[in-house]
Amino acid sequence: MVSSNSKYRNFMLNRSMGQGIFKRLIETFSRVCEQMPDSRRPGHNERCNIADVVKSAFGVFFFQRQSMLDYQRRMKEQHGRNNLETVFGITTLPSDTGIRAWMNRIAPEKFSPLFAGFLRIAEEAGLLAGYRVLDGGVLIALDGIWYHASEKIHYKRCLHITKDGEPTYYHSALAGTIVKPGETSVLPVMAEMIGNGDGEKKQDCELVAAKRWLRSCGEAYGWLKPTLLGDDLYSHEPFCRQVLETGYSFIFTCKDTTHPWLHETVEHSEMGGWSHREWNGRYHLSTSAGG
Repeated sequence: MVSSNSKYRNFMLNRSMGQGIFKRLIETFSRVCEQMPDSRRPGHNERCNIADVVKSAFGVFFFQRQSMLDYQRRMKEQHGRNNLETVFGITTLPSDTGIRAWMNRIAPEKFSPLFAGFLRIAEEAGLLAGYRVLDGGVLIALDGIWYHASEKIHYKRCLHITKDGEPTYYHSALAGTIVKPGETSVLPVMAEMIGNGDGEKKQDCELVAAKRWLRSCGEAYGWLKPTLLGDDLYSHEPFCRQVLETGYSFIFTCKDTTHPWLHETVEHSEMGGWSHREWNGRYHLSTSAGG
């Protein structure tokens, strides 16, 4: 039996550890924000520094409150401080217009050190141990996502599809997450934007974005010993070779409709035996047979 004092001590210990990790995350976030390029002209709209703009933008999602900036201003007036100051160390609140204007000028890859830094903190805190599988490595699932679509609003970098003569314009990205069977929480890695560049005649796509992601992020995540997970889209020799050359492993879906030769080869090969492992959410079930 655990005494109430022991429960209290464990609670306070876990709380202290959580606060310590959160503090390190915020410190890392602040350092990355302070290194963001400021494209404003000297003397033009410098009421807020670029770090305050970025941290305020993140605060919208962190606090998940409608009219967040207005709420923070009223809190400041009533109590002398607000959550953005207390949690993120923001000195001056930017306007909603200012956030949209200046965030649009920051290239997504500038946030890459943030994801890598967070994972290092998670590793040092022992949080990644629960995600280690396959000889101590992690599983990184890759998939394309849409995060905006419109039939009217678009610009030159938008992707588009046409159905029944009507175009749909959309923004997409290749998202990656560290996953583990039976674990409902995932850990994100840096995403790769999918979008058309200037002068490009062929649309950008998920597979091309995955190749860029390997080139830009492969080294940063190599210490995790990743195994990439993906659907049939990735099951092509050039991409698989690039994965192996990066030092990663892979598990990709391979459909018989897109890879008939491979399926026929396996079906008619004389294998010395086979094994099957299945995860039921708690442990592996294994079966095997001889040749």
